[in-house]
Amino acid sequence: MSATGETVPAAPVPGWRWARAFRQRFYDVVASVYLYNEHTGWQGLERLLEAVKRKLPGETDFHAVIAKHAADERKHYFLFRKHFQTEGRMPLQVDATFGYVDQFIRLIFRQPLDRLDQEAILADDRQFFRMCRLIMMTEFRGMKQVASLLENRMIRRNPSLLRIYRVIEEDEPSHCLPYQRWLEAKGSHLPGFQERITDLWIHWSLVLIKFPLLFLNWRTPRLGEFPT
Repeated sequence: MSATGETVPAAPVPGWRWARAFRQRFYDVVASVYLYNEHTGWQGLERLLEAVKRKLPGETDFHAVIAKHAADERKHYFLFRKHFQTEGRMPLQVDATFGYVDQFIRLIFRQPLDRLDQEAILADDRQFFRMCRLIMMTEFRGMKQVASLLENRMIRRNPSLLRIYRVIEEDEPSHCLPYQRWLEAKGSHLPGFQERITDLWIHWSLVLIKFPLLFLNWRTPRLGEFPT
């Protein structure tokens, strides 16, 4: 209220504050989803590697492919973790709903990733090849997504995330092409109709539905601690 007794309207929030909040929310959503997926991928690939060593003890080159893939996913996870630590914020709490591999496994194998019977899959070549195709398809999709993010104006304005996605871009080909070559040698590299449709559904449901809902839900809690 002014000295004359008139009501003075509240000053509008400067537009730059809204723009900064929008960018920060975008960064948090994208980085949180990636952190979850990199951690899940790293853990899952280490379990897969141990199982493959038992099933295919002589295929040491294939062991090396999976081992490098797992090591890279671990590296990427810690890059995103360091990003949040440097920013002084914790990631948003996301779950398997935002996990690419989680959704692929659930829709194709009809089981949650953490309950997947790897021994049963390894005992059946048809199922094992399907698992390897899912990994290959996930990584090919990842290459496209990273290429898109590297062209995104907001990502290009964030030096920390830009560096991380450039590292991922460099690593991604070694995460899909060796699986493709190995599957080609086994005559099983071509995805089936169900697998292709599932890939498209997961991608577009994430991009058009789940990401926007996460972005708009300001009540989403943050992690209390980083996963290990």
